[in-house]
Amino acid sequence: MSPRTSTGPKAKPSFDSLPDGGYVRFSQLVPAVVPASRSTLWRWVKARKFPAPAKLSDGVTAWRVGDVRAFLAAQEGGTK
Repeated sequence: MSPRTSTGPKAKPSFDSLPDGGYVRFSQLVPAVVPASRSTLWRWVKARKFPAPAKLSDGVTAWRVGDVRAFLAAQEGGTK
């Protein structure tokens, strides 16, 4: 099974099936989609190498799926 998919009655939708306008929380993002540690991801955000998250409400921070996909596409394009 791909690390971006999940199954079962309480399974979260896979990253690939989410709409670009959707949001993904940290626990759904690292390490399943972005292979980095918590501190590395926040260091990338601070250095503007990774998209900044949106504050959806008190205690809820999430990244726009489309922004994360653009980051991943840029990374794949840079390694070829």
